[in-house]
Amino acid sequence: MYTPTHFKMENETGMRALMRSYDFAILLVPGEPDLAATHIPLKLADERQALVGHVARANPVTKAIQDGKQAIAIFSGPHAYVSPTWYSDPNDNVPTWNYIAVHAHGKLVALEGEDAERALSSQIADFEEQWRITDLEERKRAMLEAAIQPFELEIERLEGKAKLSQNKPVAERLRLAEALNERGESAIAYHMVEGDG
Repeated sequence: MYTPTHFKMENETGMRALMRSYDFAILLVPGEPDLAATHIPLKLADERQALVGHVARANPVTKAIQDGKQAIAIFSGPHAYVSPTWYSDPNDNVPTWNYIAVHAHGKLVALEGEDAERALSSQIADFEEQWRITDLEERKRAMLEAAIQPFELEIERLEGKAKLSQNKPVAERLRLAEALNERGESAIAYHMVEGDG
């Protein structure tokens, strides 16, 4: 990811927080003949330095998972258009886009058996209070488990970018944040004021 120094996220805790808050990611894996991408929720498992997810076995990404390929998970946080008219001198600025993103690089590991069931149950429990995979009758559960491929992405490296107008004076950043708040873009405005870069 192209990241000028002033936009580089150094704080790994902040990167992990973004991955938890915006956990619907894009998983990029080597494909035949090109890269393959799939959009999936990924759960951050800090204790194992891994991301946990699953795909349909019919998804071509399954082969890369079973082959233990390298992959990148892309997490996109809040983002918004920034107008040059919001600056004190609109003629000295251009349109741009402010955003926060984290890329998690690592190796894919297929999960099977109890590991797969535990990972799937944990991911479901993050969103569901009543339904449990273990509540299914055995035949239905076996059919469901045969149709999906649970996996982990063992995190080897994180890179983060917070493009929040850090290259502008504080007064200009506050003007931009105020304009973004007025447009209902409070999430990105908050990060600009708090300086999550």
